[in-house]
Amino acid sequence: MNQQNEYAVTRSWGSAILDAFEGSAVFPNFSLKLNGTGLEPLLLSRAVPLGLVLGFFITFAIAGNILVILSVVCNRHLRSPTNYFIVNLAIADLLLGTTVLPVSATLEVVGHWVFGRIFCDVWAAVDVLCCTASIMSLCVISIDRYIGVSHPLQYPNIVTGRRALLAMLGVWVLSLVISIGPLLGWKEPPSPDDTVCAINEEPFYALFSSLGSFYIPLIVILVMYCRVYVVAKRTTKNLEAGVKTESMNSGEITLRIHRGSQVHEDAGKSRAHQARNSLTVKLLKFSREKKAAKTLGVVVGMFTLCWLPFFLTLPIVSFNTSLRPPETVSSIIFWLGYFNSCLNPIIYPCYSREFKLAFIRILKCRCRRRRRPGWRAYNYRGSQINSFYSRQDSRDSVNYGSYLNGSQRTLSSSSPSPSYHTKGLSHFQEDGPRLGRSRTPSVLSESILDHHLEPVEEDPRQTVSIQDHAGVSELASKASE
Repeated sequence: MNQQNEYAVTRSWGSAILDAFEGSAVFPNFSLKLNGTGLEPLLLSRAVPLGLVLGFFITFAIAGNILVILSVVCNRHLRSPTNYFIVNLAIADLLLGTTVLPVSATLEVVGHWVFGRIFCDVWAAVDVLCCTASIMSLCVISIDRYIGVSHPLQYPNIVTGRRALLAMLGVWVLSLVISIGPLLGWKEPPSPDDTVCAINEEPFYALFSSLGSFYIPLIVILVMYCRVYVVAKRTTKNLEAGVKTESMNSGEITLRIHRGSQVHEDAGKSRAHQARNSLTVKLLKFSREKKAAKTLGVVVGMFTLCWLPFFLTLPIVSFNTSLRPPETVSSIIFWLGYFNSCLNPIIYPCYSREFKLAFIRILKCRCRRRRRPGWRAYNYRGSQINSFYSRQDSRDSVNYGSYLNGSQRTLSSSSPSPSYHTKGLSHFQEDGPRLGRSRTPSVLSESILDHHLEPVEEDPRQTVSIQDHAGVSELASKASE
């Protein structure tokens, strides 16, 4: 094909990347400018591969975040406030991938703005909105994880569905307040050339948006995760030491865990029985909350790695354009921020077994909403959850009766840890438990018991006891991992 007939733009490949950075930044303090000297040829042999690469990037971001959303929608046991916040994060990334990234890719390939003046302002505002919502969502998630780790049993009462909804609504309201400034006139006079997307270079708006959309939320995130680390370390130390104090009624019961010794439970002492139940539940929930905090900690770490370079450069260059980094560095900084939208759907299945299984089921077109007659669960060590009797551990001889009387809290579906109930009230479902009103609920944690299920005949009189052959010390070891 004759090169003179190919599409031409004013810049080389490297300059096009830099100009896209200048024109489509999340909080634009740069401008896209044409030199007005005429068109220089850009070979389609370069533009086509670039378009394919960016198209794959955008498709992956959209598909990955859709998978995250469907995972929570199609799996009952993933419907917790923490995962609702993750869905909110995925929605922000999905909105970025469907509205902002295609325009950015067009700008990369074509080399100049082709969508008109009005859409330039709207596009920049949506860019700010989506990225700010992502940061705010991570901020809310960090607070949620601190509550979950420091108060695992009280978590369902503290983080209710209504409060979670209000928090997510607040995220979008704050994001809108920060992003709407340029649309209301807080910007420099626009360029008269419609092929130039000269977005806001106003220094004080760049500083305001950087503080409100990144630095302040980042400080909150880091403080929360530091506190999560302190709480997790202290609790883990207590578990490894083998001492756990449970406050019950007006007194305290201290349960000391002896590794390798024989501890026989006195069935007649209901208070000790209840203390063991409460300790077991707390160990299971703490392990689950700690694992969730680790997963989301990785998400926050990758987010910081992707966006910190850009938000360091943004206020500096807005006040002193002579400090603008080289073209290659500017390009990497800009696209590294966009690349973050692709990372979260990769992190979830790598660090969360629940999301990994949910992704697999969705890819196999199985949402698993069907009911099953009843189930018996086995953990990966071969320990059986017996429906009629409990056994004593051959090493620790500790019986985990799952009966919690009226003074003990049962875990609801809103809790991060699932609750498993016997017949009396509802059947097990393949995708997770359904709550009933059984007087003898039993509580498992998927983060501890990696189970498979087999159908069994149900008995209305049955009660479930939890027997873990590893004993309390094994649970403590699991929680400390």
